[in-house]
Amino acid sequence: MAEIFKEYLVKQEKSPKDTLTQGGIVVGAVLIAAIAFLFGGQFIGPIIMLAVLFGAATLFSKFNKEYEYILTNNELDIDVIFNKAKRKRVLTIDIKAIEVMASIKDDRRKADLQKGNKFINASDGKNGANTYAIITSKDSALYKILITPNESFLNELHRQAPHKVFKKI
Repeated sequence: MAEIFKEYLVKQEKSPKDTLTQGGIVVGAVLIAAIAFLFGGQFIGPIIMLAVLFGAATLFSKFNKEYEYILTNNELDIDVIFNKAKRKRVLTIDIKAIEVMASIKDDRRKADLQKGNKFINASDGKNGANTYAIITSKDSALYKILITPNESFLNELHRQAPHKVFKKI
């Protein structure tokens, strides 16, 4: 059997809540830095101010996310990339362990897609017909994972598990 390797990268859109949180981080950092500069003295004030600004910049960068889906033989890896610099593995799914994968707009499989006690949103954030939900069990938990694959990636997933992966009509 031939080796299978396919990958796809999707950028997650910022929600209004994310934008509001980022604004709060900026306002909070500026206020704390100003207070530290005014009341912290000549030595401690600038150190606290720099630490607060560094912390705010680190938090701010967590909102710039991309998800990479990597299909290698029978495994689907989902990684998150923060600020195009730091990568972290979110989850590895055995394709054979998928119970169902369908578009979140698929009315015929709505009941199946309501399952899952752990939720991971690794999609583009738009929640359209191209957003798919994967229901799978892993480590004695039932996961619901949202992804936004392109047509080629979806076709390969369907080829791997045709009775579990339902493409939109």
